[in-house]
Amino acid sequence: MTGHRSALLACSILACSLPAFSAQQVPVETGVVEDFDLSRIIAVYRDPAAPGAGVVDALARLGHPADRVQPGGVPGWAYVVLDRDPRSELARLSRSGTIDMVTPILPEDGNLPRFPTRDLLVQFEVDGAPVMLGDEFEILDRDFAGTPGLTRVRTGARTGAEAKAIAAGIAARPGVEFAHPDSIYWARRHGGGYVPNDPQFSSQWGLDQANDHDMNAPEAWMMTTGDPAIEVVVFDSGIQAGHPDLSLVPGQDFTGGNSDGSPNSTCDNHGTAVAGCVAATIDNGIGIVGIAPDCRVKSGKIFNEIFFIAFCLPFLESQDSWTVAGINWAADSGARVTNSSWGGGTGSAAVSGAFASTREAGVLHFASTGNDGTSTIGFPANLPSINAVSAIQSSGAIASFSTIGNGNFICAPGVSILTTDRTGGDGYGSGDTTSIDGTSFSSPYAAGVAALVLAADPSLTPEEVEQVLADTAKDRGAAGYDTTFGWGLVDAAAAVAAVWNDEEPCFGDLNGDGSVNGGDLGFVIADWGACPGCLGDLDGDGLVTGADLGLMISAFGPCP
Repeated sequence: MTGHRSALLACSILACSLPAFSAQQVPVETGVVEDFDLSRIIAVYRDPAAPGAGVVDALARLGHPADRVQPGGVPGWAYVVLDRDPRSELARLSRSGTIDMVTPILPEDGNLPRFPTRDLLVQFEVDGAPVMLGDEFEILDRDFAGTPGLTRVRTGARTGAEAKAIAAGIAARPGVEFAHPDSIYWARRHGGGYVPNDPQFSSQWGLDQANDHDMNAPEAWMMTTGDPAIEVVVFDSGIQAGHPDLSLVPGQDFTGGNSDGSPNSTCDNHGTAVAGCVAATIDNGIGIVGIAPDCRVKSGKIFNEIFFIAFCLPFLESQDSWTVAGINWAADSGARVTNSSWGGGTGSAAVSGAFASTREAGVLHFASTGNDGTSTIGFPANLPSINAVSAIQSSGAIASFSTIGNGNFICAPGVSILTTDRTGGDGYGSGDTTSIDGTSFSSPYAAGVAALVLAADPSLTPEEVEQVLADTAKDRGAAGYDTTFGWGLVDAAAAVAAVWNDEEPCFGDLNGDGSVNGGDLGFVIADWGACPGCLGDLDGDGLVTGADLGLMISAFGPCP
């Protein structure tokens, strides 16, 4: 329960919803993409390990100039913008001998692209008889990302339709639970838009405001500001490493770009803004503050934000295997809470299974409901293993853009949210903070409150934390649960108070055995010298000296 406020006690592809894809103008942070029509875009793959030209150079030799080709975020893949019906070009490229795979970019559920690669994710029955696939398939990984029976399989598919057909055939075999392509998919960021920043806490209405349509953060911080041992993984497009106003620990990049989960391009801005809602640093004299400022946020970079022909588009690009690996890594790395401020499309069995298994292992998942203003919550927030979070505005009304509906767990502030931005010339603007809208920001606020609750009582299970959040939420809308506000507005102070143990620890009892004795004295001796924050520093001056020894001796004996 470190982070207790004892001193206080003493005195791109936007976050807005988009219409169905067609020939239209799509507004983005950096400009306007004219006539962005997915029906005229194809995805092309050339194995990066193959000798000779890469995919972009190979396409140039096949008559596709560089200004009509955009490398994808997945190695070996590129997008080609055509000025004609794609069917004949798909056939030509598949027979070229230079290109390994081609597929159209066809929107699925939610008008978001999901297209096959030549690799499959196959879930075999763990206790079943071995299933032989045949010599035409190459096994890339068994028990992929730590999931028993999940296998990555390489096929010889040259088109998306062929990959789907092969997957369907394998899925029909005895002993196979599911098989589907390791698809590349786009998701909507559930946040976006930039207005001039204001770095003052008083502008963070979601934490505290006079009308009480807020999360009661200052009242919660009187009990705890969090614990560095409680880590929240943000599944997104990366978090700026070394940001001066984030309580951040190194993460992981599953897109192949870097080692710590930081952004890879000028478009990778969303994750840093999401992270600030959870754990922007408190009392450092700069910027803003997160709801759980002394917890730690960690990047699980499973997305690249899409840079497409000179523009940042309002979408995130991932691959099923990246997402599965990130979810399982979060659990294995000790994270207690995760946040997913993205969604759309049909999802996949592998990703759904990873969320479910890590939830069973004790990880608490939150996701934004979406920003399309409908009453149908999409993937992944609609999964039973995830807590869906809708957004309210400062008046307490539901945000006009917020998706609501069956499965909505709780609501949190999501309009004009002041949060961290990438520093300097990177990010949404020229400052280090940004004001932004979206359920992208209500979700990490709720996740951060869950982290505060766990800081107050780390022994709680995910089910117990959820019950605390539901029981203590400020009821909004119809009495009790409703599909607009869920159980109500998440209340950090009430949630922490429900589990907070306000008994003061016995001063000097460093080993917690109920008595101040030689065992505790050993900590003082072992920590002697400069030792800020260590147990033996009883007077908090960053040094363990005779002064601390005197305090220890004066407290000797049984605790009262």
